[in-house]
Amino acid sequence: MRHLLAADRVRFGRRRDLWFLVALVPVVMLIMFLAGYHTLTTPPLDNFFIDPPDPVAQAQLHDQMLADWHQRLATELPAYAFPAGLLLMADNVAPLILLAIYLATALVVGEFEWGTVRTLHLTSQRGRTLAVRVGLILGLMGLVTAIGLLFAAIAPFFMSFEGTPLQQYAAPAPDLWTAIALRLLIVLPFMALPVLLGVLTRSMGITFVLLVLFFAADLGLMGAPFWPGSPLPWVPAVTLSGAINRLLGPPEGPMTWVPWGVSLAALLAWGIVPILVAIGRFRRLDISE
Repeated sequence: MRHLLAADRVRFGRRRDLWFLVALVPVVMLIMFLAGYHTLTTPPLDNFFIDPPDPVAQAQLHDQMLADWHQRLATELPAYAFPAGLLLMADNVAPLILLAIYLATALVVGEFEWGTVRTLHLTSQRGRTLAVRVGLILGLMGLVTAIGLLFAAIAPFFMSFEGTPLQQYAAPAPDLWTAIALRLLIVLPFMALPVLLGVLTRSMGITFVLLVLFFAADLGLMGAPFWPGSPLPWVPAVTLSGAINRLLGPPEGPMTWVPWGVSLAALLAWGIVPILVAIGRFRRLDISE
């Protein structure tokens, strides 16, 4: 395994697109973090009109808007301070999901597109090779996540609101690391599915098309209106989108009657089973075709 990892490090260590994305995605996550803070701390605009003009009523409405805004600040500002800001940064999973799809496609499906699969893996232990490749993708994802969390840990100490350091609003964050781990676990299926589809189709274009179709079908299956009255009402909670919605959704969500562990097991299955199937298929693949 060690020599396979060293070989991949040599092969991909000089690919500028990979290192560019590894550096870019944490910056995008930081921008999203700061944009959310800016939106929260921007006073509401009193761009409303009363006809006929009533200065007293307009002043009362303005004061009510400011009172509501300050009440919202008191509730949400602590989420941007350290350590709660780490969880808020981990909530920005969209860039991580896109990166996972790109890495899985470029580093796995690219072997077939470039033809290197015939020269590098014809006589190699292909199951181990693909497992190491998946491990490399996970390592890059871990590096990106670590950089993003580092930004979230440092940024609050340089931020303030109305002259007050943001850290003065800091509050305890119970179960912080469990919540962060759950959000990172959500990214795993978005890496595993492109790996499987890439091994099956051997084409980047077809892989992307099938991914889009799969996600559309998954969302449609999760949102179908006939499940509540059917013999299998729990099916939406074990789809990929349904499992994510159940694990991260509000307590009063539509699938709260489904045990939390069922959706967690489904999410793990979506992230692990495709990788195992892909490794088994790649091991038996006739790459000389």
